[in-house]
Amino acid sequence: MRARYVNQKIQPGWIDLGFTWVLEHPYCLVLAFVFLCVPTYWLEAGVKSGADFLNIAVGARAVGMGSAHTASVEDVHALYWNPAGLAAMRGRELGFTHAEWLLGTRYDFLGFGYPTPSGAWGLGIYRLGQGSLEGRGANREATGGFNAVDQAFSLAYSKALDGYSSFGAGVKLLHSRIGRDTANSFALDLGAIHKLGNWPLSVGMTLQNLGPGMKFISQRDPLPLSATVGLAYRIVPGLHMALDLKRLIYDQETNLGIGTEYQFLPALSLRGGYLAALGQGPASGPSSLAGLGAGMGLKLFGTQLDYAMTPFGELGNAHRLSFNFQF
Repeated sequence: MRARYVNQKIQPGWIDLGFTWVLEHPYCLVLAFVFLCVPTYWLEAGVKSGADFLNIAVGARAVGMGSAHTASVEDVHALYWNPAGLAAMRGRELGFTHAEWLLGTRYDFLGFGYPTPSGAWGLGIYRLGQGSLEGRGANREATGGFNAVDQAFSLAYSKALDGYSSFGAGVKLLHSRIGRDTANSFALDLGAIHKLGNWPLSVGMTLQNLGPGMKFISQRDPLPLSATVGLAYRIVPGLHMALDLKRLIYDQETNLGIGTEYQFLPALSLRGGYLAALGQGPASGPSSLAGLGAGMGLKLFGTQLDYAMTPFGELGNAHRLSFNFQF
């Protein structure tokens, strides 16, 4: 592929290239229809979403790049970012992410990826633990402590349809508990990634958290349905940039993430990025540093270790540590 890119003398225009790809891949129109029609219908509800733990990003590498990972994910963390990315795995993978989240909470992810000749599979477990919380009655009197936990179990499948395109789908079983009250639901994820053959550019699309919502007692809140379009561009070997544009349908919010990764040694990478809510300032809070992401990665003997830090102003800093092992 590199030789074709270097030796190509006359490159087609972007418009011609786009039309050619659509004609060769008519199934992409199905996903486009879902993007354009289905979210618009649900916007009429005009309500905010629940199950916010589904919006907590997985993987220190992606977070260090401003949460721009839809078009470039190629490991087991595709379970969160884009199920189509599972098809790019080169072998079995075990991935783990631990995040020291806000206000003393902890967020963990454990994933297993298994590629086969007929496609790639992924299994994942997500858990947000909020520890012990202080309960209050109707008159603000203390009623004792209680625990709150959010969990999700995911299964995804991805298939490379040709040398450049892959599609994926996943289902998540959701469980939340606040004290003695519980809520259960499910969600569907759809995704696609296409690599432009004569360009070092990838395009990714996802529709995530499509489901009936979570119901506590008598109140049902919709899931954080989102649609994302991402780009990943490899500038030179070892240096690439990524961009994600994400629309949170029910929350009526659009987030823009942009990041870069520089591998200046075979085993060491540095990353930086920014995530902003368009029209609302930084996506993470009022601090001037909120929205920034920074991190680094170390790769040795098939093992990838990544770290990322994101500031959240007065709420403190969030730290993530990820571990990927191929076997």
